[in-house]
Amino acid sequence: MDNNVIKTLENGYKFLVKQFLEVEESLITSPHSSIVKGRILAESISKEVATLENLNYLNTLSQNDRLRELSRHTDVEKWILDIFHNIRNIGNNAAHGKVEGELQNALHIHRNLYKILSWFVEIYIDPNIKADDYEEPCLQKSSDKEIEDIKNEIKKIKLNNNYSNESGKNEKPTVIKGRDCLIDELSKLRQSSKEAVESIKEFSDFKKYMHVIRNVQEELEEIVKKANESDKSQLILVCGSVGDGKSHIISYLQNEYPEIIANFKIDNDATESLLPNQTSMEKLNILLDNFSDEKIKKNNDKFLLAINLGTLNNFIDSEYGERFLTLKRFVKEKKILDTSIESNGFDEESNIQFINFSDYHLFTLKNGIVRSDYIKTLIGKVTDKNENNLFYKSYKGNCLECENKAKCPIKANYEFLGEEEIKDSIVDLLVQAIIKEKIIVSTRALLNFIYELIISRTYIDINSPVFKKKIGKLKIKEYIKSLTPNILFEHRELSFIFKALSEIDPVNIRNEEVDEFIVKFNSSENIMKFFESNINYPKGYIEKFKEEEFKGESKRYLLKLFIRSYYMCGYGDLFSLKDTVYEEYVRNLYYWNKGEKNNLRNMYSKIKEGIMKWNGETSKNNINIFIGKNQTKYKISEELELKINISNLHKNDDVELNKFISFIQVGYKTDKDINLQFINVDYALYSLLNKVINGYRPNKKDRNRFINFIEYMKKLENLGSQKEQIFITEKNRDENRKYKLEYDEEFDQYRFLEI
Repeated sequence: MDNNVIKTLENGYKFLVKQFLEVEESLITSPHSSIVKGRILAESISKEVATLENLNYLNTLSQNDRLRELSRHTDVEKWILDIFHNIRNIGNNAAHGKVEGELQNALHIHRNLYKILSWFVEIYIDPNIKADDYEEPCLQKSSDKEIEDIKNEIKKIKLNNNYSNESGKNEKPTVIKGRDCLIDELSKLRQSSKEAVESIKEFSDFKKYMHVIRNVQEELEEIVKKANESDKSQLILVCGSVGDGKSHIISYLQNEYPEIIANFKIDNDATESLLPNQTSMEKLNILLDNFSDEKIKKNNDKFLLAINLGTLNNFIDSEYGERFLTLKRFVKEKKILDTSIESNGFDEESNIQFINFSDYHLFTLKNGIVRSDYIKTLIGKVTDKNENNLFYKSYKGNCLECENKAKCPIKANYEFLGEEEIKDSIVDLLVQAIIKEKIIVSTRALLNFIYELIISRTYIDINSPVFKKKIGKLKIKEYIKSLTPNILFEHRELSFIFKALSEIDPVNIRNEEVDEFIVKFNSSENIMKFFESNINYPKGYIEKFKEEEFKGESKRYLLKLFIRSYYMCGYGDLFSLKDTVYEEYVRNLYYWNKGEKNNLRNMYSKIKEGIMKWNGETSKNNINIFIGKNQTKYKISEELELKINISNLHKNDDVELNKFISFIQVGYKTDKDINLQFINVDYALYSLLNKVINGYRPNKKDRNRFINFIEYMKKLENLGSQKEQIFITEKNRDENRKYKLEYDEEFDQYRFLEI
C-alpha cells in the first residue's frame, strides 16, 4: 500500500498493518467479519498506547476500562478516545447481532481506524509526518481479467440478493449468496460469524440445530426450576471461562422454558460495561444490589448471572465486596475459585446457587480411556447424512453437481470428516492437545476449528467471487497441502488449537519401525500402493493425484500425508504411533479421580522414583543434593525415605466421569511422618519424570517450566539426613569410592569415613 502512514508502521508495527489490511480485505465480501476484526485492531492499538505510556497493567483490562484509565492518566485527547469508543460500541453491537447496515458500519470503522493509526504515528513515531489523506478501499491487485470477473460476479450477486447500498437496510450478508457452494453454510461455524456469538435474546434455528445436550445443561435446568419455585430471592451464578457455552445454554433455556425464565433477570456478560464511564465492577455492584447483605433476605428477586471466574474473583475482592460478604462466604465455602470438584445441587436454605462450567470438560473418562460424545456429536451435526442437516443438504445440492467435484479439497475434506473413524481420531487428537498442551477449548473455538479443518485458507480465498475457478486450477502440491490430515498439523498460525496439535504431529514420532518404513517409502517407485493397502480414505479422496509421478520434495510432503493419515484412518501393522506414556497418564488420571488406590500403586512408585532421581542417579532411598560449587569429580547425597500419602483420595463410584480434576495431586511424607504439600502432576511433568527415570537430566528450560516442582524439591531436600550425615561418591572413575560425613550431636563432633 503506497501510503506514508502504513509505510511508517511497517517498521516496528507490522502486526498492526497486517490487522488493518485484514479489515480491508473482508470489507466487501464479509462486512460483519470486517467489523469484528476492526474492533480487535482498535484493542491492539490501545494496548500499544498503554505500553508506550508505561501503563502496561492496563493491558489486562477490558477495552472500556483501558480507555477510561487512559483518559484519567494520559494526555490522549477526547476526540481520539471517542473514536475508540465508537469502534468498540459498533463491534459489541455487531457481536450481539444488533447492527443494521453492516457494510456502512464496516466502512465507517475502516475510516476511523485510519484516523487512529494516523494519530498513533504522529504522536508516538514521527511527530513531523503529515498523514496522507484517507482513500476508500479498493479491490485487491489482480490481473485485468480477474478484476473484470470479480466485478461481473459481484453484479450477479447483488441482483440475486436485491442488494442496495443506498438505504442501508438491504446490506450484503456475511457470506456471499448466489454462488451455490457448501462454504456459505460452513461459514456459519466461523468465530467471526454472527451465529458464533451468543445473545441470550435469540436462539436461532441454526443454534437449535447445532445444540448438543450436555450434563452441565441438565444440572443448570434443575437449579433454575427449583429456584423459580423458591419463595426466597435466588442468585444463580453461572461460572466459567470465556466462550465455554454459558450464554448458549442460557439462551437455550429461554427458548425452551420461556414462562420460567421470564421470572428471572438475566445478564450474560458481566465482564464489561457498555457505558464509557462505568467499570465492570461498578456495573456488578448495581446489578447485584438486591443481593447485597442488606437486601438479600428482603426480596424474592430471581437473577441468572453468567460470569467468568476471574471477574467473580475481582468483584468479591474489590471495594464493593464489603457489601456482599454473604456472596463472598458462599464463593469460598463452595470453593468455586479453587481447583476442586464440589457438589452444586440446589440448596433450599441458600439464596445463592451456582454451577461451574470449569468443572465440566469437553471429554469424559471411562475405564481409563477418554471419550467425547459432545465433540463427536458436534462434528456429526456438520457432516451427518440426514435431511435435517443444512450442511449436508448444501453438500448434496451443490458439491455433487459442481464442476470441480473431482478436484475440490473442500468437498473431499467434508466427506473425510464424515467418516466415523475420522471423527474418533479428531476426538482423540483434540483431547490429547487439551491434556498435553493444557489448552482450554470453548465450543465457539471448536466450531471454528471444524470450519478450518475443511477449508484451507492458505490456498483457497473463499472471499473471492471467482474462487471456484481458482480451485479448479490448484496445483497437486497445493491440493495435497489442503487436505485435512495436513491442515491439522501444519497450520499452527490458525489458532491455539492448531498450535497445540502441531506439537503432537505423528510425523515427529520416531522409532525403528517408522524409520524402516520411511526408507522403504522413499525407495519405492509405486508409492500409491502404500495408500491403497493401508489407508481407509473415503472414495475419491486422493483420486486427483493417483496417477502423478512423485519425486524429491513432492515425495516428502506425500510421506507426511501418509503418516498423518495412517494415524487417523490406517489399518495393518506397518508401525506403531502410540504414545504409551500418555495412555498410562490418562489411566492414572481416571483411577486417581475415582480414588482407586489399588490401581495407583505403580503410579505413586514411579513418580517417587522420578523425584529421587531428579538430581541424578544415586543409591536407593538417597537423593543427590548440591552444596557449594558444582562438582565434577564427586556427587553428594543424603538419605531420604518417602512414604506415600493418599489422604486426598476420595472414592467415586461413577464408571464414567463427567466432572473431574484434569491433573493428578500426589502426596508423600517422610519416615518421620512429616507431610509434604501435594504436588500437581500434569501430563508434562509426568512425561518429564518418566524421562528422568530413564536417565534424562533436566536442563535449565525444564527447571524454568516447572518452577513449582523445583520449589517442592528444595523443601524436600531440607527434610533429608543432611543435618546428620551426607554421602560423598566419586564420579567417572574405574572404581568409584564412597564416603560418609556424619555429625555426632552427643559429642558435638564430625566424623569422616570411607564406606
